[in-house]
Amino acid sequence: MKRNLILSMVAGLFMFGALNAQDQQPQQNFQQRMQQRIDDLKKELVLTKDQNTKFDAIYKEANEKMTAAREAAGDDREAMRTKMTELNKDRDAKILKILTPEQVKKFNDYNAKQAAARAQRGGPGGGGGGR
Repeated sequence: MKRNLILSMVAGLFMFGALNAQDQQPQQNFQQRMQQRIDDLKKELVLTKDQNTKFDAIYKEANEKMTAAREAAGDDREAMRTKMTELNKDRDAKILKILTPEQVKKFNDYNAKQAAARAQRGGPGGGGGGR
């Protein structure tokens, strides 16, 4: 009897740990994907040291604003989508100001490729089916 109780408790702890890890994984994956996209874009643009510093500051500010907007929107997904679109446009306008004409072309090409990939996956959120 004690053995079954102990085994049940151990199994419960493993299940709790696995569920907790699953809860954290989507956010980590999202952050990792976003960082990968930023790194890829920076490589594509071949930024100078000064541009790189400004680029990082612009993205950091945009990320902070987006986090606040997500929290403020709560369950209102349409309001969040509208705010995110506005913040993305603002961020991109600031990025364009620090780029050379050649880099602007690369930036626009990169964004066009990303938009095409999103459309192919099923929209802004990348599909995912009906949750």
